[in-house]
Amino acid sequence: MILIAIYILYMFQFFKTKICFNHPLEFYLTDNLSGYFNHPINSSEYESKICDFGKNIIWILIIYLIYKSYYPVNKVVNKTVLLITFILSLLNLNAVIYLIPYFLYEINI
Repeated sequence: MILIAIYILYMFQFFKTKICFNHPLEFYLTDNLSGYFNHPINSSEYESKICDFGKNIIWILIIYLIYKSYYPVNKVVNKTVLLITFILSLLNLNAVIYLIPYFLYEINI
């Protein structure tokens, strides 16, 4: 769990790329939400493809994963966190892709 938390921290806070993954709803979402939720769409610039909201909210997941590494967590709570994480990550397809290792790990437990 600690390794997944470190990986997620790196991908959301420090990772930069020219590759951008998008789904059609992202264009609608970024046009109708505040700048806090805006992230690069169809940008070939070398930059982070995660919005400020994603960079901030991911800390909750990281803290949860560190906590979960040392203390047992109820399966219902764990599945709820997984579901909320997946739903919120759908705001940005890049976030979904970055979280695939976390999703696979949680599904396989």
